[in-house]
Amino acid sequence: MSEPAMASTGPALLPRVLSVTDGTAVVVGSIIGSGIFLKVANVDKAMAAYGFLAILAVWILVGLATLFGALALAELSAMFPQAGGPYVYLRETFGLLPAFLWGWTEFWVIRTASIGALACATALYLNRLVPLSQRDQEIAAIAIVVGLSIANALSTRWGANVQVVFTVIKLGFLGMIIALPWLFGLGQLSHMQPLLASPETGNLWNAAGVALVAVMWPFDGWINVAPIAEDIREPQKNVPRALAWGMFIVIAVYLGANLSYHYVMSMQETAASTTIAADVFQGLFGSIGGQLAAFGVMCSTFGATNSNMLCGPRIYLAMARDGMLPARVHHIHPKWQTPANAILLQSTWAVFLIVVFFAWKKNPKDAFDGLTDAAICAGILFYSLTVAAVYVLRRRDPDRPRPYRTWGYPWSPLLFFSVYAFVFARLLIGQWEETMGILGLIAAGLIYYFVAKLILRRKAAIPTVK
Repeated sequence: MSEPAMASTGPALLPRVLSVTDGTAVVVGSIIGSGIFLKVANVDKAMAAYGFLAILAVWILVGLATLFGALALAELSAMFPQAGGPYVYLRETFGLLPAFLWGWTEFWVIRTASIGALACATALYLNRLVPLSQRDQEIAAIAIVVGLSIANALSTRWGANVQVVFTVIKLGFLGMIIALPWLFGLGQLSHMQPLLASPETGNLWNAAGVALVAVMWPFDGWINVAPIAEDIREPQKNVPRALAWGMFIVIAVYLGANLSYHYVMSMQETAASTTIAADVFQGLFGSIGGQLAAFGVMCSTFGATNSNMLCGPRIYLAMARDGMLPARVHHIHPKWQTPANAILLQSTWAVFLIVVFFAWKKNPKDAFDGLTDAAICAGILFYSLTVAAVYVLRRRDPDRPRPYRTWGYPWSPLLFFSVYAFVFARLLIGQWEETMGILGLIAAGLIYYFVAKLILRRKAAIPTVK
């Protein structure tokens, strides 16, 4: 990883400029992005034969698992309210190597692939408003990443303001999707039939595996508020609140959106739709409805891109503080008071991934799907390890102050692990080559780790972390 050429002096800690409202906006804005618009068809293709309740059950199951994972994360974030989030929790629990491998994978795949995917999704829906060639969509996606990087480098407050504004817009848009079909009576309850079914052919476990993998992307991003704990005022109280409030909002919105989608369209139609929000709005308002929906989805995906842009650099900053990345990465700009070098590093790789996936895949939608699958596969392992830290610390350090304790412990995290283990097994079976590629990348981090430990940490003018 190269060192961005910026000044090397500045404050040691990030200023606490974000409120609980900002934190909740980051949670909601990170999670609600493209998935509720672009992954509904994947779920319905897999589960429609088993009935509408089976479709809802998949969304509820992943929502509950994610909520319980977020509550476990809240305990950790209240204990360690520092920039870096899971990197810090893994370091304090399991040591520097697992923490480093999380940050390594976060940079190369999880965070930057998510940013690239969301920027691609924004460009896809921009194409609905202004027809663009594939090359133009690639340029638009790159411009989104570069523009948001500049905004977040110049001011954390600017980045947070963008997040709040676009979170409000996306919730308003989804509120219209949820309410208007019922208010106008432009649907049929018969579209939700059968509620349950048992087809003669097919395998329920295989179908559930496909559907659960698809729903993991709409719920991805729940971990994003933890890396910005150092920016949040009174983090011991406000980070757990932001996680809990944000998750309840997301689950309610997703269930409401699914009810409305299936009220307006049959399960066969939703399974075939690649732009479901536009199809629903076109049914409500005609051709202008499709354009209105495209604008709403763009706001949603743009806000989610910004949220990932805001959170990722705090992880690289924490790694550099430990001497695991070049010292300049943990530089806080003396004027802007942002992790400007880390932001530059992140945006450079995210742009590179966009270029690679546009060249590799046949069209922008395939580029989006490739980036999302990579992010989910890489994230499952480290999200699970992060939640496991709650168990380890409860046993190893029971007397340590815990401003917040995980609700439902020890049972609630077990649901999280069960769902994640099932999804990972499904990825191993169904996407063997891609999964092995991700595991190989993680293994490559071992080589860099020992090089960094021997070279970079000798040069770092900071204490060694045991």
